[in-house]
Formats: sequence, C-alpha cells, structure tokens
Amino acid sequence: MADKEQVIQALRATLLSVKGAITIKQCNRDYRELQGEWIPFKKLGYPTLEKLFQDVPGFKITQVNGDWVVDAIASQETQHIASMVARQKTNKKQIIKLNHTNRFPKKQGSWRKPTHTSNYTSSYNNQYSNQYYRVKTTPFNNNSYNGGKYYKNNKSIDSKNSSITSKTSTKGTENQDKPVLKSVNSSSQIIQKSNIISDDYKHSIKNEKETDSKPNRKFSASQRLSKLCDRLSTVDLIPLQLPAHNNLLDSTDPVSGACPPPKLEPPPDSTAVEKLEWTCRKLGLPPPVYKVNDIRPKRGPVSYACNIKVGTYHSMSYPVLSPSEEAARELAAVNLLAQVESLEAGGLVTASAASAVAGLTSLVAEHSAGLLAKHVPHQYREKYGENLPNNWLELIENCPYILKDRVANDLLVLLPNIEEPTSPRVENFHQDNTLDTDLPPLQFPEDDFWNVFITVANSTLEVWLRIIGPQYSDAFEVLLVDMATYYEHSGTTVDKSMIIINAWYAVNLNDGGWQRAKILEIEDETATVFLGDHGDDDTVYFKNIKILEPQFRKLPAQAILCRLEGAEELAASEAGAALVRRRLPGEVLVAAPGPRHDPTDPSVAVVLYDTSTPRDLNLNKEIVHDFAISGAFTLTQKLCEVEVGCVTEEGRVWVSRAGGAENVRAALALLTSGPYRRPLPAAPHAPPTTPNALYIVRTLAGDWVRCIIISGLDGEGTVRTQLVDSGLILRAPLSSLVPLQAFSPALNEYPYQAKQVRLGPAERAAGSMVSRLRDMLLGASVLCRALPGPAPPAGAPPNVELYARWGPQHMLASVNDGILMEYELIQLGKLEEKKEGDSTNHLEALHRKKERIFGTGSAGDGGGPAGGGEAARSSLPAPQLPAKGTCIDVYVAMAANPWNFVVQPNVTRKMLQTMMTSLQVECPKLPETDAPTSPVSGELYTAFYDKDDTWYRVTIAGSVSSEMVSVYFCDFGDLALFANESLRPVPATVPLARSLPPQAIKARLYDVKPLHKDWTVEDCIRFQELCVEQQFVGVCKDVGKDPLNPTEPLVTLDLIDTSTDEDIYLNKQLVAEGRARLASVSST
Repeated sequence: MADKEQVIQALRATLLSVKGAITIKQCNRDYRELQGEWIPFKKLGYPTLEKLFQDVPGFKITQVNGDWVVDAIASQETQHIASMVARQKTNKKQIIKLNHTNRFPKKQGSWRKPTHTSNYTSSYNNQYSNQYYRVKTTPFNNNSYNGGKYYKNNKSIDSKNSSITSKTSTKGTENQDKPVLKSVNSSSQIIQKSNIISDDYKHSIKNEKETDSKPNRKFSASQRLSKLCDRLSTVDLIPLQLPAHNNLLDSTDPVSGACPPPKLEPPPDSTAVEKLEWTCRKLGLPPPVYKVNDIRPKRGPVSYACNIKVGTYHSMSYPVLSPSEEAARELAAVNLLAQVESLEAGGLVTASAASAVAGLTSLVAEHSAGLLAKHVPHQYREKYGENLPNNWLELIENCPYILKDRVANDLLVLLPNIEEPTSPRVENFHQDNTLDTDLPPLQFPEDDFWNVFITVANSTLEVWLRIIGPQYSDAFEVLLVDMATYYEHSGTTVDKSMIIINAWYAVNLNDGGWQRAKILEIEDETATVFLGDHGDDDTVYFKNIKILEPQFRKLPAQAILCRLEGAEELAASEAGAALVRRRLPGEVLVAAPGPRHDPTDPSVAVVLYDTSTPRDLNLNKEIVHDFAISGAFTLTQKLCEVEVGCVTEEGRVWVSRAGGAENVRAALALLTSGPYRRPLPAAPHAPPTTPNALYIVRTLAGDWVRCIIISGLDGEGTVRTQLVDSGLILRAPLSSLVPLQAFSPALNEYPYQAKQVRLGPAERAAGSMVSRLRDMLLGASVLCRALPGPAPPAGAPPNVELYARWGPQHMLASVNDGILMEYELIQLGKLEEKKEGDSTNHLEALHRKKERIFGTGSAGDGGGPAGGGEAARSSLPAPQLPAKGTCIDVYVAMAANPWNFVVQPNVTRKMLQTMMTSLQVECPKLPETDAPTSPVSGELYTAFYDKDDTWYRVTIAGSVSSEMVSVYFCDFGDLALFANESLRPVPATVPLARSLPPQAIKARLYDVKPLHKDWTVEDCIRFQELCVEQQFVGVCKDVGKDPLNPTEPLVTLDLIDTSTDEDIYLNKQLVAEGRARLASVSST
C-alpha cells in the first residue's frame, strides 16, 4: 500500500509542476524522467493508465480530440503550489541544435582487458578457456614413478585428510563478485586530489555563467520540478561526505588549504521524526513513508504501532505499543534512525581509482534513465560496503562508459553510455589493482597423455592434480626449496589490515612448509587460503603469512581442476564421493584430457589410467563399477533402515534402501539441468524387446526417475511403467521415455533400489489394511529385518518384519503385529454386525440376490436402493461431436502430445460440475455389497480415485483378471486399474449421471507434424504447458475414427487462444518455436 501511495504522490508532484493539463502520454514521459521508470499502473492492479486516474481521487481526467488529458486537483496543502505555477510565464519555444558528438567524452588512450583474478575458480577459467588438444598417438607414459624427489616437501596427504576436513569451494565463489579494493593512498595523491577539486570548482563557475547567458528554452519535467523545489525549499540539500576510514591517511600530514565539506545537522531539540528527515536529505535518501495501525483490544484504550520505510530500509515500533499516533511515529523513527546511521557511517574508502571507476560504471549501468550524482555515494555504499573517494567525479571525467549531464538547478545526472562499444567486463576493473599479484597462467602440454600426481580428490567433479615433468613438477620442487630457504630468515610479515582478498601470499603450513596461497576469507585471528599448487583450502594464522616475493611469482599455479569424464553423476552421491576420496589422492597416474567445449567451465574432463599393473586400468570405469556394487540392496535378519516407496491398492509393500532413491534422483537432476547437463536421447518408437530395459521418465513433480516398461502399447500411445527405485506404477506416453543406457551408463548399472516384501503372517491382512499401512509407513523412518525361515524361491518377495515409531513417545513397535491385530478386530466387529443384520434384513437380501441372478428389476421399480439392475448398466448417450467447419469452445483436460489430447465442450461444463458435486455426496452412501461381481466391457459405474479423493463416472474398458478391470474415465479421458469391489453403480439420486453424454472427446491438433518421426520429450512437455487446463476456440477440421481404437471418434481441431489481443494459433506457435512443422507445407 505504501508503494501505491508513493506513486500517487509522485504523480501529483509531476502534474502540479506543470501549468495546465497535459496528456496522459506526456505525464507518463515526465514521470519516467523524474522517477526513472514508467508509471507502474499494472503493478497497482489497473489494466490501463486511464483506469488508474479515474479510480484514484484527486485527479481530473477528460478526453479532448480523442486524447486523454489529466490534471491534478489542488488540495489545501498544495493550493499555494498550484497558484504559484499558474502565475508562471510561459517560455517561448526555441529550436536548439544539439551537437551529437559532443555528448560522448573522447577516449583517452587505448583500453585493454585486464587479467581476470576474481578468485581461483575464475582465474582457471581464463587459463583454460582456449586450450584444445591435438589428436596424437603418443603411447602411455610409464607411471611406475619410483623416484622420491616429487614427494619431497609436498603436503602430507594422509595427515592433511585426517586432521583437517577439506572445505568446499563455495567460500571462494562467495567472494567472487565482491570487488577487490585496496586501502592505500599517499600524500602526493591527496595534494593532487585537492588541485583537481579546485580546478573543477572554477570550471563549474564558468559553466554557470555560460548557462545564465543562454536564452530560455523549454524546460523538461525534472527542470520544472527542480525550480519549484528551489522556490519552496528553505534548506539547501548538501550531500553527506563521509570520512575516509583509512589507517594510512592518519600518518600523513594534513594538506594546506583543504577544508572539510560543510555538515548538515538538525537543531538539537528536534524530534526523531525531524532528525530522520534531515538524515534522509543529508544522505540523498527518499523521504520517509509512515503507516500507522491502530490496535483495539476488547478492553482497555486504543494503542498504535507504526511501520516506516525509507528506500531499502524498514523499521517498526512493534512490539512496543504507543498511546498516540505521534508517539508511534517517533518510536519507529528512532529505530530507523539508528539503523540508517549505523549502516551509513561505516566502510573504508575505495583507495584504488580503477576499482572506484569500475564500481561506478556497474552502478550507473543499472539505471538506464540516469542517476542523480547526489545519490551515488549512498548507493555505492549500499552495493559495495565502501565509501567513494572525494575526487570520484574527477575519476569518471574521462570514463567512456559514463555520461555526465546537468539539469535544472545545476543538478548533475550520470547516464550509462549505451552507444559505447562493448567494454571489458566490469568485474575485471576491480582486479586491475591486484594485477601485479597474479600468477601467470599454466600452459598445458601438447601431449595426448599426461603423467600426473593426484593431490586432492573430493568428488568426481573436483579432482586436483599436478603434471609431472621438467617444466612442471621439477620446477615446483625447486621453487619449494628456494621458498623454504628464503623465508626461514627473510620475508615481510603482513598485518591483518593490509591483507587483500584474492591476492597471493606465502604461507607457512604446519604439515607442508612454505607454500603459495590465495586469500579467500579473513576471520578474527586466521585467514582461509587456497593452495594454488595443491588445490585444497587451509586455515593459517596471520603471523604465518608473508609477502610473496616477485621471484616466486614466475611459476604458474600447478594445481589443475579436473572432473572424471563419464562419471560426473557420482558427485551427487556421498558414496560416489567417498570412493573417489579413498581411491585417488596420492596416486601417480596417466591422464587423458578431453577437449573443452564450454569455455565457462574451469575444469578439464579427463580419463585416468593406472599403468602400474600389467593391465592398464581405466579408473573412471573402475570407480563407476565400484559405485554400482556399493548400491546393492539385500535384506538380512539384521535390522536395517529402509524407506517405504509405495503401498499398492492390493497391499503390496515396496521398500528401498534408506537414501538410495534420493541418490538416483539427485544424480539424474545433475545430468538433466545445470552446467553438466547431457542431451536426452530419442524416445523409443515401440516397446523394447529386451526385458527390463531401463528408462527415465519425468514425474508430475518435475523429477526424473528410473523405470521399466511392464505393459504393451495401448490405444492412447501410453505404456504402464514401474519405478524401480520406489515400486510405484505409472502410466506414461511412450514418447516421454528416455533410454538410460545411452544417457548414463553409470546409472544404468546401478542396482534397483526398490524391493517388494511380504509381511509374513500379516500378509493376509495387508489387502484390507492399505490405508492404515500407508499412514504408518509412507514418509516414516522404518526398520526392516528378514524373518527367519527357509529362503524364498528365486524372484519371490522375502518375508520381513517392519518396525515404526508410534505415539507421542515414539515407541518402536512392529507394523506386522499392529495391522494383524487391527484386522482381526475389524473382522470380529463385522461378524457381529452381520449376525444382527441377518435377523432384520432378510427381505432386502432376497431382493439383492434376485437382482444379481436374473439381472432385472425384480426388487421393484428402483432396482434396489442403489439403483442397480439395467439402470446401472445402461449405456450413455453418444458424445456431442462438432460438425466439420464449425467452431466450438473447448477445455483441454489432458494431453500427451499434439496428436493425442482430450477436450471437454464448454457448453456443458456447468452440467459436468453439477454432476460431479452430486456424485461426491451420493456415492459414499452406497454399501460395499453393491459392487458388481463380474462387470462387462462398456458398462457404466462410479469409482473412487484415491489420488485426488474424488468419485468419477467410469466405463469398463476391459477385464484384466477375475478381480481386476481396466476402466475409462469417460469425462476426463484417463485409464486406470480398479478392483471389482471398488466399483459402485450410478446412484439413482443423480439422474444427470445417466443422461449426460461423455464429456471427454479425443482430439488431434490440425496441420502439424513432428520434426522427426515422433514427438520428443521436450515437445510433449512444452505442448502440455501450452494447453492443459486451458480454454480454446476449436475449429473442427475433421471428424474421424481413432486409428489406434477404431470404435472411438477422433476430432481434428485447430486450437486458437483468443485471450490475448491477437489470436494465437497453437499449431503455428509450435512451428515458430521449432518444435513442429506444418503438414500442409511438408506435403507440398
């Protein structure tokens, strides 16, 4: 609400600053010039700008010659402003020629792209971005590596891993975007700054005189408002100059002739509200916005609480309540004043000119409409946490990416130079002041195979290694010896205040001697560093950090970040990471690097070989094989933790190893999104002939899971699949399945994580206790053990006992015993009810028996209380199909692909909703004894679908077994399996359920074909996003028979979205997105 009030206030100020009414377009332009954005009427909930002015009081809007004209109605507070503007003399229009070339500053010298030194990750990015490898037939080098000199003075891998846990590289990336700022100045720089300021002051006076001598011209909106503020303001707005918190400046002599900037301080007896307004002016912040809420208890006086907002700052007086609105505002102002003053006063001065210019360039680039210079210091502090130097205006004088423009009242506006050719990345400016501290990039050898030493291995995505050779490891050994000799008696210790983030230093480690390291984080007594020659992080005390001398900067950092090609998905599993940590560190191997296709990826894809054995071992494949073995899931008589993946409608329980299914989902997520995403192979055109071939399919929740096909292709182009890591059975379009062998061989070898189990003696009760089992097991922590006894036959589910925690005390109890006892109690209760019912309901039972035997209405006209007999089996009227060439409003209920989707006519949608509401009320009243014994194909029933707890009309599609049938949801187009006992006849109290034609109409999109033989997974998902659960106008192009099921009609529709200003044809949209082609064009 406060945002809306700010927009209204800004609109009033814009309109009051102009004489007379203006058009809405002119008002919108003036608002953008003042506020930096167009009027946000849509964010305020208005469809058009005219609606905003018509709805909000205080504005007068009329239509003149077809254009809307708006004016502000002056209130008592603004009447004097309106009268003052009305008495202003209108300026004459004069044509002023603008010299376009003079708006852009001239370039001084040439620009070069500075070296990227944000942190170790981004520095490797530049080092490796253009490295490619020539195809050669160089044989493997022998890595029997018996020489011990390469281990001399190296960090102890074993002791390192045992004493200090390796930290992840996230600490380095957290500092990646933070500017690298120095805090170094000299007295000569200060004198130079004061001279520049003096010259600029003289130059500004000259510009003012030149401006005064020029003839008047038409003022812009910002000029009009500035002149009006000048006439009404009684206090000059002086931007706050914060002191430079630089320790080195304290030791320099003060500069003669330099005087501090004037300070703006409120009167000593001012209230907190007044002090806050003064502080906002001083810091260039927007005015405070107050919102007072009254709290009226049942007993006692009314209390008040206040919320206050200033720019990005926010505070409130709650929970302290005040007796009056003024006291609440005062209290909120006190809180916000303390917050603003504490945040605005701190921060060091950006000492490097390059860093300041880079930060200002980035800041101004975020404001396409320009940024007032008086607001720049505050926003700079807010973004970078540091203060600008006093001569920051002179620093940007020759910057080609920032334009300076003066408006009314000599206000300075900074604009981004969008016409300047693409500049180097802004982040690189911040690294210019540390350019001398960077190490040279490492040049890779041109060989196809490298002899390497593995220093650190945290996962398959993070393996650090060093190349063995005269130019690499030999030079590094010499460097370590020289550093140890030099720093033992020499070297300059660095004070904490002088340490620069991302700069290289020499550090003394307890287990590795003197090493070269890059500073990542600074804490109280220690610093976190990255060891560029090893690849891991460490923590060192400040007393052990010294300046890295130039002679030790010539050798590039030796550690190379690599990833194991073809095994990237193992990084998502802790078991996969543990295999890498156990197998690779400290090994001398042969690495085969691959080409780098992504320049933004700092890692090198490698295949590691162990050639120390008679047979060369591909360690990438060995690690994948070990990972598959570690995923084996077996049940023994020893308790183990499991997860229950699903409990089927028949009471079958599927369990999986704890965390096993989540490991597979995480690995698939790593391969289907993010930087390591792999292209998805094409879907199969027919069910596979190979049994148990693994696929992946995307669930409604967006997760990719592994599955196998357990049925043939049905008439809808779908198959039944079973998720091998949870046991769930899903029906999915064949075109949405992705072969796993071609996508991820590692996950294709990973064992199934779900296993079906039997509950021993309690298995006979499981089918009747499905809901109870689900409540107890799904989502709970479950323990499992195999029951003693003979081993089950091969392929048969094992008998187990499950344990779960129940009750407020979380007592561990047997699930088998619990459901078995509940089942027996329920059966005993049913037996007693049956005995009581037998003595009173003989006549009703006789009627039901006659109805089932003879299939007629022998029991009377109603056919029984549920309306059974022929009434329940009567067929529905034929669906209402549109004629060819006619239009019909449709609602897309479900969709598989553009050739297979289901629509519902909108004309009978209200009747469908009424019928569904009645079924939810009447169907639960039907007893279980009304379930049919042998339903026949085509018969109409109702069924309860537990996935959404809803009753639906269904027709029998076919018989699966003597106790199971396949049903078709005739109003929505789905297929599902139901037990015979789950079906119920159509209630006689819902006659609409017997007369309303089936609402699901199978349809096909007109004039589209897939780009290839079949629709891809991405095409199907995109089509579902565009049309499912949305309304369209459908033009009927043809009414035919479904080629997969000739007994059912198929309507070819041209779907049109008319909800926008321009009609959108769905088939043309798919073609424009490159997902389909027009059949008419293809045929010609």
